[in-house]
Amino acid sequence: MSTETPRRLLQVVGTSPPSPGAPARPEPAIGQIWIAQPDEGPGVLVLVTEVNDGNVRALACSDDGDMAADTDAILERHLTGCPYRLLVHGDLACSILTTRLSYCSGRIDRDLVPRIVRRGRGMDYNSRDLGRGTRIVSESDPRVEAKARKLERLRTVQARASELGLKIHPLRP
Repeated sequence: MSTETPRRLLQVVGTSPPSPGAPARPEPAIGQIWIAQPDEGPGVLVLVTEVNDGNVRALACSDDGDMAADTDAILERHLTGCPYRLLVHGDLACSILTTRLSYCSGRIDRDLVPRIVRRGRGMDYNSRDLGRGTRIVSESDPRVEAKARKLERLRTVQARASELGLKIHPLRP
Protein backbone atom coordinates (compact mmCIF):
# COMPACT_ATOMS: atom_id res chain seq x y z
CA MET A 1 0.00 0.00 0.00
CA SER A 2 1.34 3.41 -0.94
CA THR A 3 2.27 5.92 1.77
CA GLU A 4 1.30 8.85 -0.45
CA THR A 5 -1.92 10.76 0.06
CA PRO A 6 -4.46 9.80 -2.62
CA ARG A 7 -4.63 12.32 -5.47
CA ARG A 8 -8.23 13.26 -4.75
CA LEU A 9 -7.09 14.53 -1.35
CA LEU A 10 -4.22 16.53 -2.82
CA GLN A 11 -6.54 18.37 -5.17
CA VAL A 12 -8.45 20.08 -2.38
CA VAL A 13 -5.39 21.57 -0.68
CA GLY A 14 -5.10 25.19 -1.72
CA THR A 15 -1.85 27.04 -1.04
CA SER A 16 -2.75 30.27 -2.81
CA PRO A 17 -4.43 33.09 -0.87
CA PRO A 18 -8.20 33.38 -1.28
CA SER A 19 -9.36 35.69 -4.04
CA PRO A 20 -11.15 38.95 -3.17
CA GLY A 21 -14.83 38.30 -2.54
CA ALA A 22 -14.22 34.62 -1.77
CA PRO A 23 -15.93 33.33 1.38
CA ALA A 24 -13.77 33.49 4.50
CA ARG A 25 -12.24 30.29 5.78
CA PRO A 26 -14.57 28.78 8.39
CA GLU A 27 -13.41 28.63 11.99
CA PRO A 28 -12.55 25.08 13.03
CA ALA A 29 -15.33 23.32 14.92
CA ILE A 30 -15.80 19.93 16.54
CA GLY A 31 -16.82 17.35 13.95
CA GLN A 32 -15.24 19.08 10.95
CA ILE A 33 -12.91 17.17 8.65
CA TRP A 34 -9.89 19.25 7.62
CA ILE A 35 -6.71 18.87 5.67
CA ALA A 36 -3.79 19.90 7.87
CA GLN A 37 -0.80 21.12 5.90
CA PRO A 38 2.76 20.29 7.04
CA ASP A 39 5.75 22.45 6.15
CA GLU A 40 6.52 20.09 3.27
CA GLY A 41 4.67 17.30 1.55
CA PRO A 42 1.02 16.38 1.14
CA GLY A 43 -1.67 17.34 3.62
CA VAL A 44 -2.99 15.11 6.38
CA LEU A 45 -6.71 14.45 6.69
CA VAL A 46 -7.98 14.96 10.28
CA LEU A 47 -11.22 15.03 12.27
CA VAL A 48 -11.43 17.88 14.81
CA THR A 49 -12.38 16.52 18.25
CA GLU A 50 -11.66 19.57 20.42
CA VAL A 51 -11.14 23.28 19.73
CA ASN A 52 -8.82 25.40 21.88
CA ASP A 53 -7.37 28.88 21.55
CA GLY A 54 -5.13 28.72 18.47
CA ASN A 55 -5.11 24.92 18.17
CA VAL A 56 -7.32 21.89 17.80
CA ARG A 57 -7.15 18.30 18.96
CA ALA A 58 -7.67 15.97 16.03
CA LEU A 59 -7.72 12.32 14.94
CA ALA A 60 -6.02 11.08 11.78
CA CYS A 61 -8.34 10.05 8.94
CA SER A 62 -7.99 8.35 5.58
CA ASP A 63 -10.03 6.70 2.85
CA ASP A 64 -8.52 3.21 3.23
CA GLY A 65 -11.35 1.50 5.15
CA ASP A 66 -9.84 -1.94 4.57
CA MET A 67 -7.08 -0.97 7.05
CA ALA A 68 -9.51 -0.36 9.94
CA ALA A 69 -8.85 -1.83 13.37
CA ASP A 70 -11.26 -2.22 16.27
CA THR A 71 -10.25 1.19 17.69
CA ASP A 72 -11.24 2.91 14.43
CA ALA A 73 -14.55 4.11 12.99
CA ILE A 74 -15.63 3.82 9.37
CA LEU A 75 -18.10 6.54 8.39
CA GLU A 76 -20.18 6.34 5.24
CA ARG A 77 -20.27 9.20 2.74
CA HIS A 78 -23.75 10.37 3.73
CA LEU A 79 -22.47 10.99 7.29
CA THR A 80 -19.42 13.05 6.29
CA GLY A 81 -20.12 14.89 3.05
CA CYS A 82 -16.85 13.47 1.72
CA PRO A 83 -16.84 11.67 -1.66
CA TYR A 84 -15.53 8.46 -0.05
CA ARG A 85 -15.95 6.33 3.08
CA LEU A 86 -13.90 7.88 5.86
CA LEU A 87 -11.70 5.84 8.18
CA VAL A 88 -11.14 7.69 11.47
CA HIS A 89 -8.14 6.32 13.35
CA GLY A 90 -9.44 6.61 16.90
CA ASP A 91 -6.04 5.83 18.40
CA LEU A 92 -4.02 8.40 16.40
CA ALA A 93 -4.54 11.87 17.90
CA CYS A 94 -2.53 15.07 18.27
CA SER A 95 -2.80 18.83 18.74
CA ILE A 96 -2.52 20.94 15.60
CA LEU A 97 -2.20 24.72 15.25
CA THR A 98 -5.27 26.16 13.54
CA THR A 99 -2.97 27.93 11.07
CA ARG A 100 -2.05 24.49 9.70
CA LEU A 101 -5.67 23.72 8.80
CA SER A 102 -5.93 24.55 5.12
CA TYR A 103 -9.23 23.20 3.85
CA CYS A 104 -12.45 21.93 5.42
CA SER A 105 -13.61 18.97 3.33
CA GLY A 106 -16.59 17.71 5.32
CA ARG A 107 -18.15 17.29 8.73
CA ILE A 108 -19.88 14.76 10.91
CA ASP A 109 -22.57 15.15 13.53
CA ARG A 110 -20.96 16.62 16.65
CA ASP A 111 -22.60 13.90 18.79
CA LEU A 112 -20.59 11.17 17.01
CA VAL A 113 -17.22 12.68 17.99
CA PRO A 114 -17.14 11.64 21.69
CA ARG A 115 -18.18 8.11 20.73
CA ILE A 116 -15.34 7.87 18.20
CA VAL A 117 -12.88 9.20 20.79
CA ARG A 118 -14.10 6.65 23.37
CA ARG A 119 -13.71 3.84 20.85
CA GLY A 120 -10.14 4.95 20.15
CA ARG A 121 -9.42 4.72 23.87
CA GLY A 122 -10.85 1.20 24.02
CA MET A 123 -14.02 2.20 25.84
CA ASP A 124 -16.77 1.75 23.21
CA TYR A 125 -17.10 -1.47 21.24
CA ASN A 126 -20.89 -1.71 21.19
CA SER A 127 -21.82 1.03 18.70
CA ARG A 128 -23.37 -0.71 15.71
CA ASP A 129 -23.81 2.47 13.66
CA LEU A 130 -20.07 3.21 13.59
CA GLY A 131 -18.35 0.77 11.27
CA ARG A 132 -15.04 -0.66 12.41
CA GLY A 133 -12.41 -3.23 11.61
CA THR A 134 -11.17 -6.25 13.47
CA ARG A 135 -8.74 -6.38 16.37
CA ILE A 136 -5.01 -6.39 15.65
CA VAL A 137 -3.65 -9.56 17.27
CA SER A 138 -0.10 -9.72 15.98
CA GLU A 139 2.81 -7.45 15.11
CA SER A 140 2.85 -9.10 11.67
CA ASP A 141 -0.57 -7.62 10.86
CA PRO A 142 -0.02 -5.12 7.99
CA ARG A 143 -2.24 -2.60 9.79
CA VAL A 144 0.47 -2.15 12.45
CA GLU A 145 2.88 -0.76 9.86
CA ALA A 146 0.10 1.24 8.17
CA LYS A 147 -0.80 2.89 11.49
CA ALA A 148 2.88 3.64 12.17
CA ARG A 149 3.15 5.38 8.77
CA LYS A 150 -0.08 7.31 9.45
CA LEU A 151 1.32 8.38 12.85
CA GLU A 152 4.51 9.63 11.19
CA ARG A 153 2.42 11.71 8.76
CA LEU A 154 0.37 13.06 11.68
CA ARG A 155 3.55 14.12 13.45
CA THR A 156 4.44 16.36 10.49
CA VAL A 157 1.56 18.66 11.46
CA GLN A 158 1.63 18.17 15.24
CA ALA A 159 2.14 21.31 17.31
CA ARG A 160 5.16 21.43 19.60
CA ALA A 161 4.60 22.04 23.31
CA SER A 162 6.15 25.52 23.04
CA GLU A 163 3.72 26.41 20.22
CA LEU A 164 0.84 25.42 22.50
CA GLY A 165 2.17 27.64 25.29
CA LEU A 166 3.13 24.70 27.50
CA LYS A 167 6.17 24.93 29.70
CA ILE A 168 8.29 21.82 30.14
CA HIS A 169 10.03 21.51 33.50
CA PRO A 170 12.68 18.89 34.22
CA LEU A 171 11.77 16.25 36.79
CA ARG A 172 13.75 16.49 39.99
CA PRO A 173 14.91 13.33 41.74
